[in-house]
Amino acid sequence: MLPTRALSRIERLPPPPVEPVRSPAVAVLGETEVRVPGRAGGPAIAARIHVPPRAERAVVICHPHPLYGGSMHSPVPLALAKVLSDEVRDRVAWARFDFRGVGASEGAYDDGRGEVDDALAVMDELCRAAPGAALSVCGHSFGSWVGLRAATAPVEAASRAPADRVLLLAPSVRFESRADRPLRRPPRATVFVGDRDEFCDVDEARGLADELGADLRVFEGFDHHFLKSRRAMAEAALPVIVPEVVSP
Repeated sequence: MLPTRALSRIERLPPPPVEPVRSPAVAVLGETEVRVPGRAGGPAIAARIHVPPRAERAVVICHPHPLYGGSMHSPVPLALAKVLSDEVRDRVAWARFDFRGVGASEGAYDDGRGEVDDALAVMDELCRAAPGAALSVCGHSFGSWVGLRAATAPVEAASRAPADRVLLLAPSVRFESRADRPLRRPPRATVFVGDRDEFCDVDEARGLADELGADLRVFEGFDHHFLKSRRAMAEAALPVIVPEVVSP
């Protein structure tokens, strides 16, 4: 049970807008636009992928809630892609993508279930393009839950190994029902949260980290969207998601 003091300062999500406003498309140096076939005949997914000739690590980035304007161009996924491009472009492959029903991706919102299939399809595609690269998955808010479930799903594609690193950025714990979808522990997980997060109290984040056996980092003065400095957050993410390339 969450303490009363924590409950009182966490905002609840308003109803989603009829027409969510999305961030404008932004190209990141090194990326190529691709369409990823859906799994088992599912909707095709629009993605931007970068694969250097000898990638040591592959990173899949999952965006925040589609019904509230989330897309691969949202500020947090974009900040991660920009830092990967600026700092480790020659050694790391990455993919950011739009969940079904967003942008040029086919299909419609599926309450996080079909979105896991979207993330799995992109994981398979990126690992086919970068064979032998270790795999990390990270996501922001809603995308952190989708990424976690995709990263811990049974591996069906013979072309890739399981994800061995998962980064959850501002996981909105109070809005994710786990009663019918219990969590599995990834090999290595990390949770980033701001101490001013409107939708995830630090105590909640700590409880989730304990549940996952994850490391927890609290960013002082940061809100749910890491508005204080997304660049600083993304740079702090590098040792977590690309450890072979960047030392802590």
